Amino acid sequence: LFWFTTQVLAVEEVPGGGLDPPLVRTLDEHLSRTALAPLRIATVLVGASAATALTLGVLGLYGALTDAARQRRRELAVRIALGAQGWRVIRQVIGEGGRLAAAGTVTGMLGSVVVARQLVRISPIEGSTNIWVWLAAPIALVAAVALASVLPARRALRVDPLTITRSDK
Repeated sequence: LFWFTTQVLAVEEVPGGGLDPPLVRTLDEHLSRTALAPLRIATVLVGASAATALTLGVLGLYGALTDAARQRRRELAVRIALGAQGWRVIRQVIGEGGRLAAAGTVTGMLGSVVVARQLVRISPIEGSTNIWVWLAAPIALVAAVALASVLPARRALRVDPLTITRSDK
């Protein structure tokens, strides 16, 4: 009886040996879980690096636009004092960010075209890239510029012309 009990326990320890249905995988599924693991890890690391770069870019652009609005606060105060509409002041600040984004987009796209052509020459894989691959970066950049431009634009609109013109700074 003891031998039979130990044999039943040994069979139940085998995957699929108990009451559960057996665990069956195809060779392709097994290889995709094991052989492609380094590729998946690399993809996650590249994605995390891209997200970090985008976050740092947004923070840098926010800082640059905030500093530009701070340096031009006298000009903005005079425009507001002379009756400039709020949306024009906001458009001016956001336009500065848009020009920076346009310059970055053009430079980045030209650089990526050059790199892509070099990679096509040395890569053994044939095929064309999807158009969304080329549009994703400019779309993300426009979203980042819009996000980074909102607060400096709102701060520029809240400039009090009377206190700015009285101060010596």
